[in-house]
This record gives sequence, C-alpha cells and structure tokens, in this order.
Amino acid sequence: MRVVLASHNQGKLAELRSLLVPRGWDLTDPAALEIPSPPELRPTFVENALDKARHVAAASGLPALADDSGLVVPALGGKPGIWSARFAGAGATDAENNARLIEAIAGLDQPAAYYYCVLVFLRHPEDPAPVVAAGAWHGRLLGMPRGGAGFGYDPLFLLPSLDRTAAELDPAQKNRMSHRARAMAGLLAGMDDATGGDQRAS
Repeated sequence: MRVVLASHNQGKLAELRSLLVPRGWDLTDPAALEIPSPPELRPTFVENALDKARHVAAASGLPALADDSGLVVPALGGKPGIWSARFAGAGATDAENNARLIEAIAGLDQPAAYYYCVLVFLRHPEDPAPVVAAGAWHGRLLGMPRGGAGFGYDPLFLLPSLDRTAAELDPAQKNRMSHRARAMAGLLAGMDDATGGDQRAS
C-alpha cells in the first residue's frame, strides 16, 4: 500500500517506516512529491493531524498518514505541546528547543512529562471515516541532555524505570516503547475494525 506521510520530519518518517514497511506499506516523503507543509493553526494535536492528512491526500491523490505529536509538561500548562517543534521559535533546531525547555523547567526537580502522538489515516481527502489513534509515553525531564540517539526532546526525556533517556535507547527499543509505536498499534487495530482485516487503500 503506497501512502504519503504528512510530515517533513525525517525522524518521524524513519520511525514510521520502521513500523510499517514490514507490514507492506510504502511510505512516501511529501518532499519527494514537492508538497509543502500546511500551516499548523489548530489548538490540538488531533485537529492538526486531520488538517495535514487532508492537505497531502488532496495534493498527492494518495491515501495519507499524518502524525502530530509533541511533548506535554503539565507543570508548564501543557507546553511545549503543539508548539514542540517551534518552542524556541519558527525554524528552531532540536538543540535550541531543548535549551528553551531547560530554561522553562529551571527550579523544578525532574518534572513529569509525556510524549503524545496522534495518527490519522485518510483514504482520500473527503474520507468520512478517518482512522484516528493516539498514544502517550510517560517519563520525567532532566535539566541537561543525555544520549546522542533519537531526535526532538529525547535527550531530556528520562524513563525512570530504565534510568535512561529516550536518546540513550537504540532505535529498535525506542520503536517498541514510544508514543508513536503505541499510537500505531491503535491505528492498525482501528483499520482492521474498519476494513474487516483488509488494510488496502481502496
């Protein structure tokens, strides 16, 4: 099944490919089709994911899979949340966003945080029954980065049960545990329910 991914984030694309290629999915990068990113104007992950999926499905003529995800810190009122990729400003790098988060949690002792992911699958832009799934991955935040793997806030996201950050996990281990893996399990189950086990695009 050929599906266009509604994201230009190469880290997300790599993680989703590792989860879906073994199931026979062919994930297409929208950059290869010269599809620009739509503006993210909604206040929630699910609304932004739906907007992105509709945008790339209409532009490509293919089924679309959208991922909208980020880090939620209850002590910061939910921030960075939907602004996770631009917490330090438009075009910010991961390092700049991490530095901004370290400033924001200064004085807090490893505050609780969780990664949250919403996945939306659309068969076509007017699909009246999108498949929607969400997953959360709970941990705590460090005041300085640890580890060189992953992307985003992974160097600050501590898993207390392992005493390791997400950036200290190998990719296969992260893909078994992450918010994205949990959302994907729900998405595939939802697609089975919607199609009677037939996950073809048509």
